[in-house]
Amino acid sequence: MSKERIQHLLQLYAANQASREEVEELFAWLKKQEGDDALKKFIFDTAGKEAHSATLPEKDWDRIWQSVESGITSANTSAKIVRPYWSRVSRGGIAAAVLLLVMAGSAWFYFSRPKPTSAPVVSAVTIKKDIAPGGNKALLTLADGTTIVLDTVQTGLLALQGQTKIIKQNTAQLIYNSPATSEQKAGEVLYNRVTTPHGGQFQLMLPDGTNVWLNAGSSLCFPATFSTSKRMVQLTGEAYFEVASLTPPGGSKKVPFIVKIGTSSGAQGEIEVLGTHFNVNAYDDEEAIKTTLLEGKVKVVKRETVPQGGSKEESGILKPGEQAVLSRAHSPLTIHHSPNVQQVMAWKNGYFRFKETGIRELMRQVERWYNVEVEFKTDRTDQYYTGVVSRSQNISALLQTLELTGTVHFQIDNHAAKGKQGKIIVLP
Repeated sequence: MSKERIQHLLQLYAANQASREEVEELFAWLKKQEGDDALKKFIFDTAGKEAHSATLPEKDWDRIWQSVESGITSANTSAKIVRPYWSRVSRGGIAAAVLLLVMAGSAWFYFSRPKPTSAPVVSAVTIKKDIAPGGNKALLTLADGTTIVLDTVQTGLLALQGQTKIIKQNTAQLIYNSPATSEQKAGEVLYNRVTTPHGGQFQLMLPDGTNVWLNAGSSLCFPATFSTSKRMVQLTGEAYFEVASLTPPGGSKKVPFIVKIGTSSGAQGEIEVLGTHFNVNAYDDEEAIKTTLLEGKVKVVKRETVPQGGSKEESGILKPGEQAVLSRAHSPLTIHHSPNVQQVMAWKNGYFRFKETGIRELMRQVERWYNVEVEFKTDRTDQYYTGVVSRSQNISALLQTLELTGTVHFQIDNHAAKGKQGKIIVLP
């Protein structure tokens, strides 16, 4: 096939204008190429030139190629990770485009979802019943124990908690409308809790104007009205915070915002901020609590009980683009200066983003978002994957994408634990 023909097919495919026959022609040719570095460079160069083609407006080509993400790669722990030539265009985009490098066989695939004209992906995924992705689901628990299912209740005023009005703004957001701060006696504090199940996510605006996005399997406990001395909430799971800067009436000192965190593994701590944007991952089944700062400044404090009695405390200050890691008990607080922020924020932006991610960690994310049970029937858990996939597609599409690496296979079973949508069996 001539380079002109390849360039033409790539251009049609990127523009979602290729016919089924043209897609099959492109895929068939790509699959025949074995370990061809010149080919990889040619495809990247073609992408760069086509980004300025007269066929489409420049802004459209920029949008297309900026949406192309580093594809799912798989390698054993002993294998060298291959960096795709097009890594410099792997920026977050709006399309669900994926570039896939299959290291076993060195075959390159380029495909897009959704793409009605594309040939279906051939996969060994055994499907009895497909499983839909998660959505906007949450449970609100009021101070008196009353519960409200937020994904089924109508929009509008839901309840009153003292002076605070609780309003469901839309299908995805809850708003606490109240005086930002007030003097309260300890016995008058009304604590509320918003909990997202596995397969759910939700956004809420706290009484002070702070916005919080809760990921699946998470919970946030907070007072219906904050005091004038401090704003304290307690988190389990994962959440992204955009903290409002707050100064009490007549005062000059800003009211601190404190997030208490902890897991059953023993890692505990606090995050203290004044006004900033940050993400906290504090799931029980993860190895560590990770706080990633996007904007502003935060202080992360780790506290633990020592065997001799009493407690031990250490802290660190984060700058934008840094991450604090609180590992299991008796491990020191660690600060990473260059974490993958795009990977951290992918869930909020509607994506799974993996960067040399092990299959077990990857499947924990799948388990939470799709509300499924995962069973491993393989001893091969040393593969690592890198890529970006939309969280809005059914689980079969994600599993088929992973299967294209040739290192793992899946079976979808409808028989699962109570409350789960199904079971995913991981096979060699």
